[in-house]
Formats: sequence, structure tokens, C-alpha cells
Amino acid sequence: MNTNGTTQSNTPTSPISSADAAEVCELRLDIDGMSCASCSSRVERALSAMPGVQATVNLATEQAQLRFDPRQVRPQQLVEMVRDTGYAPRTAEATLLVQGMTCASCVGRVERALLALPGVLAASVNLATERASVQYIPASVQPAALIRAVADAGYTASLADADGAAAAADQVEHKQRQLQAMRRDVWLALALALPVLVLSMGGMVWHGFMAVLDATAPAAIPRFWDWVQAVLTTAVLFGPGRRFFRPGWAAYRHLSPDMNSLVATGAGAAWLFGIVVLAAPGLLPPDARHVYFDSAAVVIAAVLFGKYLEEVAKGRTSAAIRALARLQAKDARVRRDGAELTVPIADVQQGDLVIVRPGERLPVDGEVVEGGSHVDESMLSGEPIPTAKHPGDGVRAGTVNQQGMLVVRATSVGQGTVLAQIIRLVEQAQGGKLPIQGLADRVVRVFTPAVLLIALLSFVVWLVIGPAPAISHALLAAVAVLVVACPCAMGLATPAAIMVGTGRAAELGVLFRKGEALETLSNVDTVLLDKTGTVTLGRPALGAIWAAPGTREADVLRWAAAVEAISEHPLAHAVLQAATERDAQVPTATQFSAVAGYGAHAEVEGAKVAVGALRFVTQQGIDPGPAAAEVERLQAEGQTAVFVMRAGQVVGVLGITDPIKPDAAALVAALQAHKLRVELVTGDAARTAQAVARQLGIASASVHADVLPAGKADVVKALQAQGRRVLFVGDGINDAPALAQADVGMALASGTDIAIEAADVTLTRGELSGVLTALNAARRTLGTIRGNLFWAFAYNVVLIPVAAGLGAPWGLHLNPMLAGVAMGLSSIFVLGNSLRLKRLHAWQSAAPSRGMKADTALAAPSSIPASRPAH
Repeated sequence: MNTNGTTQSNTPTSPISSADAAEVCELRLDIDGMSCASCSSRVERALSAMPGVQATVNLATEQAQLRFDPRQVRPQQLVEMVRDTGYAPRTAEATLLVQGMTCASCVGRVERALLALPGVLAASVNLATERASVQYIPASVQPAALIRAVADAGYTASLADADGAAAAADQVEHKQRQLQAMRRDVWLALALALPVLVLSMGGMVWHGFMAVLDATAPAAIPRFWDWVQAVLTTAVLFGPGRRFFRPGWAAYRHLSPDMNSLVATGAGAAWLFGIVVLAAPGLLPPDARHVYFDSAAVVIAAVLFGKYLEEVAKGRTSAAIRALARLQAKDARVRRDGAELTVPIADVQQGDLVIVRPGERLPVDGEVVEGGSHVDESMLSGEPIPTAKHPGDGVRAGTVNQQGMLVVRATSVGQGTVLAQIIRLVEQAQGGKLPIQGLADRVVRVFTPAVLLIALLSFVVWLVIGPAPAISHALLAAVAVLVVACPCAMGLATPAAIMVGTGRAAELGVLFRKGEALETLSNVDTVLLDKTGTVTLGRPALGAIWAAPGTREADVLRWAAAVEAISEHPLAHAVLQAATERDAQVPTATQFSAVAGYGAHAEVEGAKVAVGALRFVTQQGIDPGPAAAEVERLQAEGQTAVFVMRAGQVVGVLGITDPIKPDAAALVAALQAHKLRVELVTGDAARTAQAVARQLGIASASVHADVLPAGKADVVKALQAQGRRVLFVGDGINDAPALAQADVGMALASGTDIAIEAADVTLTRGELSGVLTALNAARRTLGTIRGNLFWAFAYNVVLIPVAAGLGAPWGLHLNPMLAGVAMGLSSIFVLGNSLRLKRLHAWQSAAPSRGMKADTALAAPSSIPASRPAH
């Protein structure tokens, strides 16, 4: 299933078996020269046909994502395959200064270390000069990784250039250079084509124009102005037009013509016909000796201008990634051996003390060890109010220190930071493939050959039945068909929308781990909400204490706190906090043991004390006695009952409350208003769960209570067995089985603890409203993709027959020049429609209560969603 304008190849591939999974390497490769879906399709088929290779080629990002078995194929072979296919794989070279080598064995060790990196194509180490020349793929490996590989081999390395920037081959600069070169070609093509257009069409505007031309033409040169058109058109075709002719010819050589082939064939045919008319007019009847240089020159100029606008728009689709990348600091100030040094960010290591002054971005994830300040964390949390930071507090790369100076011990650097993970996740999602692209891929596979056939048939039919001069009508029809038919729009329809949609969603705190989650999420019909930490605040507090006759409440709290002091259960903090607030003397517990999903027990003051749920009491065969009535009262109030047992008897019950999030009820109402079934799952007792469900507006039949953590996945399976498409929303900590089992797993995570690998979708701001934002983004993106595909197909379905001449009986013709303009506009329309997704806003409930209006929530798939921007 493709989303990038490629076609899934029928060529048998060599799947990578699970037994070889450990040997699999992953690689990203930037490719220049792809201009339509046929291009990406051909590259993908060629790569996938190689043994042990799985390839995905994305037209919008101009990048191939590869998984391959290094025992069967080398990276260099992958690069050569792309080059043989007629495109330019983007590689770079770096020179490293290597210190510590003493013999040929050292040379071999360094070379092997470098070649072991996925993305390194070649490495040559010279012992005499102590230099290593490395050819690598910049999309997969950076110079910092080369330096680390040499260091891991036991040597010291640095970039030969002073700043280390040359070897990085910054993609943004590369694209800017490409755009500048294309802009120059556009202006040159327009400057050359405009005189051709005036010379050929001027007589249609001013009746005396031809007389002026005839009067000024040298008598010694027949058809002088036609020769002027020929010279100017030749300059257009073999100057700016080389962008189409070179890859177009290469595509023909590989028997896989693409958009470049169509444009080159159409423009080339018009140019060649004009040259024949001028150089050998005797080969044609007198009434057919017209030149059509205007069709060739203006088509090239128009198509090139359209491609330039397309490149500009494509650059805007990746704006989110660039914005995130700009948050990464380029260097850091570290304290080493008592001195402050400014070093490149690649040189910062875990454990380094990083000094961050007011107004600077934090370069690493870490822990504050000195100083105090307020840090703007809005890029992660969405909260505009700066967060106070003191020694012991965590900080994240990309956030901004606003006031005092901080000294931070680096805990995660480089690709390990939260910001780097977010960028990587967005890149993965943008390169994903959606099932909806399947139809477009099947069409694209046969599209270009079909267009060539239609053009040929148009030429033959007009040659046979067309009015005199028939060859002129035949030529114009064939050229118009070739030029107007462009698979670019179909190739960009899905990836452009995915890039903008996922990029904008990331800005709103919604990370899609893979592009497929967009389509699946837009089709869910059931939302299963975890309770603790999802619809509740996840900050439980002690609400009540019941002590059995003859036992003091203070003792119940002391004994429970002693056990919970060792426990990692979420409710343990509430018990410990209550003991601290009441100045309880908590004894020391020994022989601690926890039973997952039930509770824990330990030796406290010479007796065995157990703390846990009712199922724990039952498991140990203890009679709850009079505590049962108290438990019912607590559960009716929505409190979680925790039993405290000592010496085989229930001595007390603790009531733990966990307040419901302010927007939880509004979210449930919004989901239900759009025909989504909402259910609740929790490990709490049934009465507690029902009390929470009543506050949320969830039907009692849709509550799953007394569910152990591992049992949440079974609840998901049961719903799926009923034919439901399930979205599971959890906190991403202990819900991994359910998140994995659901059709879409969505994890709520705080900005400082992003469970990226836990779910298909991660809400980085930890806000429940993000569920609606994610659903909104998925539905809007899928709606945009459907619109893009419809118009891309409709464009070709309507205009190709018109270009072929089927509208001639009604006087409807398509001039090749207009065909060129229309072809460019089709891609621009698709990209412009995709860019509308940048107007997506975070959903926000009108009020923290039920009964909100449906139009403030998620829009139906076929409509434009009404959403409110977060302030």
C-alpha cells in the first residue's frame, strides 16, 4: 500500500525472514530528479527487486526508506541501482583527521568501523596522512556518527574542515540551491519563449503584424522569422528543457517512461516537425508546412514554471520539520576541568555539565544541578506559562531558559533527546503509506504507457480523418495529449497531505508514529478510555480512613504507608503523602513482596501487613467482615477502596480519590455526538467505575471494571470480535498490551515523558482534549487526500480526451500551450489543497461540563471540522 505516488511492484521481492531480523539494516536515501509518480514507482520497483531489499520511495520528500540484508546487498549497490534507474542518489564526502593509528592493522580497524555504519558507502584510510576519506549517505548518517564510530574503535577523530559543516550537506541549503537554479531556468525559458509566442501568435492579435515581419525580414533568408523561432526554441529545449530531456530519455532506456518522457516527447516532436519544415520542406505537402515552435517553447516554459511553483509548495509542506529542527541548538557551553568551553552539540556527552544562560535554548535533556530559573516549555507542553526549575528538576532540549542561569547535567544528547525523537517520529509518519493510495498506484502503473498509446492513436486518427492539413491537426492533438497528461498530481495527492497533516498535528502536540495510523484513526467507531491517568488527573489523594473496631485510624495509615513506601503502585504516593501531612511515624517494612494487579505485603512491626484490592483479600481467604459495608459506601462516591490487613485480618480501609479531568465529560459528549461509542476500562471495583462513568456520561453497560493490566488487551479483543474498530486511549505506561492490540493505540504522555514507542499516536501535552485534536487531524487529512485523488483523477479523465480531440465536433480543442499550463496547475492545486491543513487547530471544549454543543467538537468526515484554537 503506497502513499507516496509510487506503485507497488509486482516484481517478486526477497522478503526478510524473522530469522534474519537481527541482520536487517535500515537506510534512508535522498534522491534527486524524481518529478512524478512514475519516477518514484520505477525507483521503488528497481530497489525492491534486489535480493533482501524492502523499499519505500516517497515522491513528496524525495527519499527512499530501505530495509535490507547486508549479507545479500551492500549500500553501494543500492545507490548504484538508483543511479542506473536514471536518478541521482544524494551522497556526500567527508574527510576525518584520525589520531592514534600506528600500523596497517589500525587502518583496517578504522575502515571496518566506518563501513559497519548503515549509510557509509566507502571508506579509505591513509596511515601516512592520518586521514580517512568517507563517502556516505547524508540522509542516514551524519559526520558526528562517523566520529563516534572511530572513537568506538579506539581512536580519536575530527572533521578536517574547521566547522564540520561542509560534510553535513545540509538538506535545506541543498533544496535552496536547487530552487535558485530552477528559478534561473524559469526566467531564461520565459525570456526565450515569449518572443517565440509573439512571433507565432502576434498576427492573431494585430492584423498588420505579419506585414511588419515580412517587411523587416532579410530577403536572402527565406522564412527568416521562422528560423528565429527555431533558434530560440532550440535554446529553450536544450537549455532549461534539459531538465526534462535527460531523465526522460533515461526513463525510455529503462522501458519505464515518466512525466519527463511525456513532456520531452511532446515538445521534442513539435520542435522536430518545425525543423523538418524549415530544413526539408519537400518532405511535406505545401498545406502542412507550418511550424509549431511556439508549442514546444511555451510548453517547456509553462511546465517548468509549474514545477517551480510545485517545488516552492513542496517546501512549505515540510515546514513543520524545519520548524522543529530550528529548535535544536547548534552548540553548547560545557564545564570541563573547571573551565567553560563552547563545543558543537555533537561533542556533548552524557554526564557533561551544560551551562545555559538566560535567553538560550537548552541543547540537551538533563537535570538541573545548579541555579534556578523559569523555562518556556510551550514547544513540548503547549503551556504558555514558563515552568519554574530548581536543582533536581528535569529539563528538555529545545526549551528556552528565560531568567537565571542553569547548570544542567546532560542525561540525553543528540538523537536521544525528546526533541530528536519527535522529529524522527514526524519524519517516519510523513514517509508512511496509506491503503487509500492503492487505487492511485494501480492507475499510475499503466498511466504513462496508456498516455503514449492514446497520443499515438490520436495522431493516427487525425492523420486519417482530419481536415487538411491533417498532419498539423494530428501533431497538435498528440502533443497536447502528451503534455496535459501528468501523473504528478496523483503522486503528490497522498504524501503532500500526510506531510502537512502530520506536521501540523505535531505542532499541536499529536505525534503519529506511522502514516497508516491516520487512515485507521479516521475510521474508528469505538473509543475505549482507560480511567486512571487518562480521564482522571492521575494524582490520587487519600479521601477517607475506616478503622476496624479496636484499631486506630493512625495505625492503619502507618502500617499502610510502611508497605507503600517500597511499592511503585500509583496509589502508593497518595498514602505516603497523607502520612507525611499527618506527621505519622512510618515504621520500616521488611520482606516486601508485590503481587501485580492485587497488592503488596511486608513485615511491619513484627506482623505481616498486606495492602491491596478486594481481590487480594479474597485470594488470601480473609473475611472482609464489617469493612464490606464501608467499601460499598466509598465506591458509591467514586473512591477506590484499598484494604489494609494485619495478621490475617482486615484492620482498615483507605478511600483513594482521583479527580476527573475538567474536560473529560465534554470530550465524551463530543465523541458520542459524532456516533462514536465510548467505553471505560479500569482495574477499580465495579461500583467505583460506575460512579466515574455516571459523571462522564458513559452508559453502565459500557464499563469494564476489575480488569487487571494484562486484561485490558482482552477487553479490546472482545470489542474487535464484535466487529468494532477500537481506539484505546491510555497513559502509555502500563497499557502497552492494550495499546498494541487496539486498531489504534493512543498514549497520553507529559511533555517530559513521551512514551513514543508505546502507541500509534502519542499526545505529547498529556491533555485529554488531544484525543479530539488527533481525530480531527486524521479525518481532515483523509478528507484532503480523497479530494486530492478525486481532482487528480478527474483532471486526467476530462482533459486527456479533450486534448485527443474528442471535443472537436463541438469546436472544443486544447492547444498544447494551454495543456502545459493546465498540467502545472494540477499539481499546484493538489499541493495548495494540502496546505489548507495548516489551518488545523487544537480542539478545546467550550466548558468543563457535559452538554456541550456538537459543533464545537469533532466534525464528521465529510465536513470541515469546527474547532477552537487553544490559547
